[in-house]
Amino acid sequence: MMMYIGWTTVSSREEADKLAREAVNERLAACAQIDGPIRSFYLWQDKLVDEEEYRITFKFLARNAGKLEMWLKENHSYEMPQWITVQTEHVMAEYLQWAKGNMQSDHKRAIELSRQGSEFLKKRNWKEAEHAFLEALEIDSENSYVLVGLGDLHRETGKYHKSLGFYEKTLEVDPLNMFALRGVGDAYRGLGQAGKAISYWQRYLEQNPDDIHVLTRLADSYVKIGNFSESENLYLKALSLDGTDKYALRGIGNLYYKLADHDKALSYFEKFIELDDTYIAVLTMAGNIHRRRKQYERAAFFYEKALKQEPWNIFALYGMGDSQRGLKNYEKSVASWLKILEKEPHNQNLHSRVGDALVILDKLDDALEHYRRSMKIGFDQFALLGMVRAHRLKKELAEAEKCCMQLLETKIWVIPAGLLKYGPDYDESCRALAMALRRAGCGWSLWARRKFLLASSLILPRCSTARMVVRLHCRSGISRFSSLLIISKRISRTSAFSMPVNASMAQERMVGSG
Repeated sequence: MMMYIGWTTVSSREEADKLAREAVNERLAACAQIDGPIRSFYLWQDKLVDEEEYRITFKFLARNAGKLEMWLKENHSYEMPQWITVQTEHVMAEYLQWAKGNMQSDHKRAIELSRQGSEFLKKRNWKEAEHAFLEALEIDSENSYVLVGLGDLHRETGKYHKSLGFYEKTLEVDPLNMFALRGVGDAYRGLGQAGKAISYWQRYLEQNPDDIHVLTRLADSYVKIGNFSESENLYLKALSLDGTDKYALRGIGNLYYKLADHDKALSYFEKFIELDDTYIAVLTMAGNIHRRRKQYERAAFFYEKALKQEPWNIFALYGMGDSQRGLKNYEKSVASWLKILEKEPHNQNLHSRVGDALVILDKLDDALEHYRRSMKIGFDQFALLGMVRAHRLKKELAEAEKCCMQLLETKIWVIPAGLLKYGPDYDESCRALAMALRRAGCGWSLWARRKFLLASSLILPRCSTARMVVRLHCRSGISRFSSLLIISKRISRTSAFSMPVNASMAQERMVGSG
């Protein structure tokens, strides 16, 4: 609620003193001031009046405007007293509270209860805090300290919508209340509505531009809406005020991590970790940067710090497993990945990774079990390739061949270099397959003469798989020629990316490429 200012005039100093004193004593006005003597000129009953008067200035709350006007009419000596009022544009919050205290007999009790509520709030005694604030609210429903206290209480207990109601009511009473502006921003932040928080924090910073915590929160919000340049400026401003502020260091490090500026990200993360090595997300991101740089020992150092605090953190376990694999500590990498699989038994990619590591460790049966689990979840070409390797090492050539044929028949392939198809890359496709088959023991001329043409797009992973099948057939007593015939029929019949190709033209292309 805002304040009003009103003016009246009287003919004597005695009357002025009397009206001013009684208006304040009866709590109709917070303050009354007397000026004069002044000289007044006015028309009264068509006559020009020129006389000495005293002016009284009253300061009062809007809710008392009607009462004060009626009181003046009853107690003023003039038949028609002057009474002119204006509404104030802004009143300092502390002055407004003082004025309300002067005009309300039980205001002191409300303030005392508000202080009690704040103390309970600091101790996280939510029930007692709410009881004190609500009792104060019954006494003074427009006390900004009480309203902000209730807003803070509900925000800290996660009742963000309820807290917004109290903050907004505070801003109706006092639009520039810094605590309410900051509280609204924090409440919207709790609701995950970063865009709505921004304007309130900006208004807060207009009054308190060096609040590092709000600068950092505002920067965090800009990151969430994708305004990276503005967030960077705010983080840097916060760090210029305090270069050791953990939240600003963490925030700007995370920003540069998102922007893939890993040198800058790592420099801020390391400063943060020097101050606080318990924040798992920062430890994990620092580990990720070192792992991507193949600095596996350094990466493992950060992952280990994270896992000491949270042994089941999925991201740290992933990173630790990959780092140990990079260090060729396959037993440790398997141990990390198995912990993840306890929580994520349907993680198909991880089953394949574990299988690959177990093959290296010569635990072939365990490896095959993980490959099979992956295949139960869905098709996995890497699991099939791993199974081929495991069966070959176990001398189970027939099982290896089955896996190879399944690979050749599939319609799903992950291709690092992209799909090679008829067109500018078709010659290269044919050359790659021909070279693979030649290494398997079959010359290009035989390939061309027998018209083992692929009436489809050719995909490089099939070349290596075809070579494996040829070798397996040879070991099983099947001739290379028969093996190639089987392979070409399988690929031609089941290719996922079929397109018509002129056979004679394709044959000429393959012969020419040879």
